[in-house]
Parts: sequence; structure tokens; C-alpha cells
Amino acid sequence: MTLNSSSTPRAAGQSDHPADRFLSATDEPDGVERGSQYPAAKLIAETLSTTFGPNGLDKMLIDRSGTVVVSNTGSTVLDGLEIDAPAGRVIRDAVEAQTSRIGDGSTTISLLVGELLTAASDLIDAGLHPISIVDGYMMAGRLAADHVSASSMPTSRGETTRLTNIATTAITGRWDADASRQLGRIAVEALERVGFDTAQLTLHAYPGGGVTDTEHVDGILVDADVSSTDINMEAQAVGHDIPRVLSDPSIALVDGTISLPEVGAPATISVSDADELDRVYDYEQQQSDSLVEPVLAAEADVVVCQQAIDDEIRTVFIRHGVLPVERTRRDEFNAIARATGAEAVTKPSDLHPGALGKTSEICRRSVGSTPVLTITGLPHETHASVVLRGGTEHVAEETRRIIDDCIQNLRQAVHGGGVVPGGGATWMSAALHIKDHAPSVDDRSQLAVTQFADAMEVVPRTLAKNAGSDPIETLSTMRAKHEAGNAEVGVDLSGLPQDMTTLGVIEPAAVVSGCLTTAVETAVTLLRIDDVLDADGADKTDELSHSHGNNHRDNHSSTHEHDHGAGNHGGYPWALSH
Repeated sequence: MTLNSSSTPRAAGQSDHPADRFLSATDEPDGVERGSQYPAAKLIAETLSTTFGPNGLDKMLIDRSGTVVVSNTGSTVLDGLEIDAPAGRVIRDAVEAQTSRIGDGSTTISLLVGELLTAASDLIDAGLHPISIVDGYMMAGRLAADHVSASSMPTSRGETTRLTNIATTAITGRWDADASRQLGRIAVEALERVGFDTAQLTLHAYPGGGVTDTEHVDGILVDADVSSTDINMEAQAVGHDIPRVLSDPSIALVDGTISLPEVGAPATISVSDADELDRVYDYEQQQSDSLVEPVLAAEADVVVCQQAIDDEIRTVFIRHGVLPVERTRRDEFNAIARATGAEAVTKPSDLHPGALGKTSEICRRSVGSTPVLTITGLPHETHASVVLRGGTEHVAEETRRIIDDCIQNLRQAVHGGGVVPGGGATWMSAALHIKDHAPSVDDRSQLAVTQFADAMEVVPRTLAKNAGSDPIETLSTMRAKHEAGNAEVGVDLSGLPQDMTTLGVIEPAAVVSGCLTTAVETAVTLLRIDDVLDADGADKTDELSHSHGNNHRDNHSSTHEHDHGAGNHGGYPWALSH
């Protein structure tokens, strides 16, 4: 199913399914007039509005193969939808940019863009020129960003209590208060351990446990579930038991496969007597020894291979007491190299004692039903791993996405200009600041400035609505308190106006500023569009003009290839269901 702003209503008597609004129109016009992009923005905002805030609900995404993803993260939902409307794809690209640059605020951008374009549509209908709206929006955006910067409170790495409040704010509403606090504390501990360098922090999600089973491992965790055989069973088969805990092990890294040479073409080996068969076995043994002996000669206790290890060679390693680890994730492989001081080689024959890395301990354990290795006591680089748990794979993966956003918020708070009150307090404060400035604008863009301020109130209004309270009453109370001088009043978990700083509800100023900047840029980009042209027609016209202009030129050189990826935005197309 697709998201299309031109979708027509269903005929009377037909079922009214929630996903019907995403069906493609069957009779779209060839020409697209100014303003047709605005309904797409409004529809995206309406779709994501119910997911917003701590009381937001989830969306269930189902692809055509039946795969299900449950999420309330705006970027995840938009990435799953197949969006037909060009304006919708522009908004999705803006959301992706915000997610990659800052990490949070994807839903906020969608809400604000929807409000800004809806307001712009009304202003255009009233006779205001789009350029005046653009000027007003850009002026108001600068005022809002300056106000957020002036309102922010600096935050340093050592302020553990404030950082925990930031983390808890980012994940509140997903679990109960105790679980949210515990997860926030774990995220802060892990980041503090690695000096807020996320390159040294990995997240792992495993089903089969409760959220409160989440833990912080002070080291590198390697998922061993990709191995083709079970180490314990194989060790018993060869009569050699590898200890579950290796103390002060030496680690060899092989950045390739450890396998016997493959024959280039199908071949048949014919033997006429037992001696020839023995010679064949001897040759195979020599090939195997050439791969194993360098590892043994270097006195490695563990061999970590980035790709596969042949079953026969794994057995030989285990027989000699060497722990084989294969198909290691590239980021984990590189982290092991940096943290242990090991030199990665392309083949075992390049190994030497100086290429080995060292660590204090390697432990084999299980997380749920998944076997893992923990590498701790790293001498050259600190590393932290957060092991996230969930009752099902869907829950575990959604927990990982939420904690990833939480960690990005913590980094932005430390490196991105401090924090501001959450719960929509900063948005209301900035909106009132813009309204106070609006009378000083002496041209028609003043109307757009005022509308921008009204649009910013979509954040506290949606928070109040999703909490089940009366948005009008909540906003009226908030305005009164802000005008009385309490600029830290926002919407709490129950939907009531409260002092957010007192409650410990704070968020990074960079997230708010980033949302403002991206939303204004996106809205302005769409407002500057006065027509959407048929690219096929443009190509034909261009080719025709070149042909008339110079009959001797190769007409094929003037044609443009179609962008086949324009409507294929990664992954599978998704259907939307509540």
C-alpha cells in the first residue's frame, strides 16, 4: 500500500479500513497544481501524531512477505511506507537527515512541517504570496532557534543525575518508571565508560527475557550464534574441553576465510591402490596443517576469523585447545583489533607472535538462547556493550531502537549545546517569543511569522491530546503560566501543565534546534515549488529541441535516464495498520 495525497474516498458501502487512505488514486490528473503537496504533509503528520510523546501508540508495519515491525519511531514508520506523493518523499528525506545527524526528533519534524504547510495553504488562499510566507517562516525560524539557544542549560559529562534525567525523558512511556530509570542509568554508565564516544559502544538485542534483564558489559560482546557448530558439542566429540573462561588469552585475527583451497572445476580423483589413497589423505592433511600450524606456532589461544572457518579446521583447533570464532561482525572485528592490539592478517600463514593481541579474560556464556563471547579487561581501548532484552524479537529490536535514540540524546546534550525543558515547554516559550516579535515586522510576512508561532504549539497540543487531556484547556493554562514568567511549564505524563525542570523532564537543545532548522528548510523548499512537471514530457521536449537545433548531433546524448530509485526508498513497501 502507498501513501498518496490524491487518494480518492471509497465509494459508499465499501469498508472503511484505516489503511485505505494510503491506496493510490486510480484517476490522478496529468498536471499537478500549486498546493497539491500540502495535503501529503498533513497526512504524514496525522499518521505520526498518535505515536508522539510518552503516551504515543505504536504502528504495525507489514510488508508483502508478511514480515511485521512494530514501532512508534517516526523515521522507522516513514521508511517502511511506500510514499507516492513527491512532497511526502521530500519530508521523508528530511526526517532521515535529522535521524542521521542528530538521532531524535523525526516525528516532531513531520508534525511541524504539516502544520507549517497547512497554515501556508490558508495564507495563500487569503492572497498572501508564497515568497512573503517564505520570508516570514525563515525569520521566525531564526528567532525560535536563537531563543532555544538562549534558554539552554550547559551540561557536562560529569553531571550524572542530569544525564540520567535526559535518558529517562527519552524513553519514558515505553515502560514503567522503574524500568525507564534503570535503562536510562545503564545508557549513561555505558557512555561515561567510553567517554561519550559511540564508536566504542555497541548495542545488542536478544529475545527471551524482560526489559529489566538489560545489562551493561564492560568490554566487547561477540554474537557467536552465527557459528555453524556448537563449540561444547564439538569439544566433547574430539575429547577436549575448552574452558568457559580463558584468562590472559592471546588472540589471533584473520581477516578472511580459513578454508582449504577450492578446486576451480569439478574433478574426480581416481586411485588404484591403498598407497595412492594414503597419498591423497596425506596431501589433504598437509593443506590443513598449513592453515592450523601457524596459529599453533604463534601460541594463540583464540582465533577470530571475520569470515568462515572450515568444519575440519575448527575441529583441529578445538583438539589443540584453540577457541575458533568465525563470521565475526566487521565492527566487532575492528573493535577487537583496536582494543587488544592485535594485527589482523589476511591468511594464517602471515601470523607471528607479534601479531597477537592480549586481553584479561574471554568468557563463553549465553544470553537467552544465544551463545555469546565477552572480551573484558581490554588493554588498548575501552569498550562498552549494552545487552538489551525483550520478551520477543520484535520487542527486543524496538528496545534497541529506543535506546539508540536515548544514547544520541545524551551525546547531543553534552556536545550539542546543553538541555532545555521538555514536555513542549520550550516550544511554547519560543512560540510566545515569536508572537511578541511579530508586531515589529512591517510587511505582509508578519502574518506568516504569527502563523509560524501558532504552528509551534503543535508539540504541546499533541502531547496533551495523546495523554487524554483537553488540548485547548492545557494550552490555555500553559500560555498563562508562561506569560506569568514560568517558561519551564510543559505537559507531564498525565497531560497536565507542570514545571518540567522540577520533574526532571529535560531534552537536548540540539534536538529542538535541529527540528526547527530542518522543518523550516523543508517547508520553504516545498513552498517555493509552483508546479510539478511530468519528467517524461520534459525529456521528450528536451530531446526534440536538441534535434531541431542540430540535426547532426546524436539525439541519444540529450535524453535523460529515469531515476528508477525515486520511488524505491530502501527495504520493502509496507502496509500501515493500527
